[in-house]
Amino acid sequence: MKKKVLIAVGDKSYSNILTETFNKHQDDFYLSSQEVLHRRFLEEILDIEKPDILIIHDYYLGSDFVREEQREDELISFFRKIRVDYDDSVRVVFLCERARGDAFLSNLVSIGVLDIVNSNSFDLDDFIDQLIDKPRFSRVEKFLITSSHGEASIEPEELETSSYEEEDTPDEVIKEKAQQPVIQKVVEKKVVQKVVNKTTIKRDYTFHVHNQVEKVVGVPVKKKLILIGSTMPRSGSTFISHLVARALTQIGISTTYVESPFSKAYTYDRLYGRTHAEDYRSKFYQFSKYIDPKLKSVFDWTKSDVEIICKHPTNEPVYEEEDISFENLIKVLFSSLSTVTVIDVGTDWQYEMFQDVFDIADHVYFVMEPDIPFIQYFEESQKESVEFLRKQLENEKTSIIGNRFDKTILDNELIKYMYEGGIKTTIPNISVSDVFQAQYKGIFLNDLNDYAKRLELPLKPLLEDILPEDFMKKQRKGANILKSLFRKKISIEKTESKGEEMSV
Repeated sequence: MKKKVLIAVGDKSYSNILTETFNKHQDDFYLSSQEVLHRRFLEEILDIEKPDILIIHDYYLGSDFVREEQREDELISFFRKIRVDYDDSVRVVFLCERARGDAFLSNLVSIGVLDIVNSNSFDLDDFIDQLIDKPRFSRVEKFLITSSHGEASIEPEELETSSYEEEDTPDEVIKEKAQQPVIQKVVEKKVVQKVVNKTTIKRDYTFHVHNQVEKVVGVPVKKKLILIGSTMPRSGSTFISHLVARALTQIGISTTYVESPFSKAYTYDRLYGRTHAEDYRSKFYQFSKYIDPKLKSVFDWTKSDVEIICKHPTNEPVYEEEDISFENLIKVLFSSLSTVTVIDVGTDWQYEMFQDVFDIADHVYFVMEPDIPFIQYFEESQKESVEFLRKQLENEKTSIIGNRFDKTILDNELIKYMYEGGIKTTIPNISVSDVFQAQYKGIFLNDLNDYAKRLELPLKPLLEDILPEDFMKKQRKGANILKSLFRKKISIEKTESKGEEMSV
């Protein structure tokens, strides 16, 4: 008999992956007509839909509580109530990113939750096979904690013969927290899967892009992550990041611009955010400890087809390194479904997080000005972040963008000697008046007068880096090829996996 599935993940892209998966197995499952997007609606929709299987995500399903302890107690109370009201007629599948020794998972097992997925990626075929099979204690026995400190514990025989009967677990036992820290690991999404322990990503993990690209007019366009930064302040990395992001959307490529969370807010005011997105806050804020659920917040903002992720100058802090983990950055990056993501690193290369992101970027561009003292500083500085950049220039995916360069500078013997043709392209000196007019109007420079045409040649080498050759050929012929691009799945794993996988 088919089993009815209610999805309570709280993230649309994640839900889409699950929906597609279950739609491939319609002989065994069918989906509820509704989807739960917040914990406050769980009981009501569960009562209306009466599913056989409830799939719930620990982190992404919103809660009115902010503190982790309160959020955990909220779930424990809900799961106990399910056991009282529905006995074993509702099978709970709990998706999370928690360590095996987490006391919360042990408490879940003790109240009859026998389907727990806590790894950063799992095989969807195995997942479906598990749900076709009956719940088995053997799958979750590993999460039980037994010690002299009062953590939850249960004997296998007791649970296997209980048929999900409620355990008499005291409230104080439920509220016990594990002494060892939780290892937060990954993120998710189709275009999206993501987070890994930051301390191991650089050496032990591989970033996989699984080819799930659909073709439109025969040209597949792969998802790309682009870093643009500079060695000195005011060199133009933000200016060029804006130009590249807008140029991509002008030829039909969905693009997200991401401002460094560690720098002073700029882009919000540059693009008249107060007029177009008054309650906007960045997705860094959404995933941070600073979030206030009582405040009205908008986390999505698009300007001239470019999805913008930037700080609000008064509603958000300039974040410190401890505020934004690598895991949270990956969540931010892949919360977007854009084909190309442009990260404006600025001069924030000293943050280890960005040095980690360098490993998974497709292309990295260093913006440099024709300023001899700055060039000398870059070549001679012993500063750790500068040494990192010098080393990365040797990487084949790294190039230099010359800002405010002209032909005579390129022909100079010093520039030729220093960079030996390593400059990918140059951006000419732009009229100060025109730059000011674009700022005054709150628009990208690309949209001022005839700048889209004037910037075409300088930006062409960058677009050719980012986009497939066939796509660029069709663009040159004036073909409007892509009106929309399709998401792909990305995961970070230690080894290549077999079958179709999803990181969570």
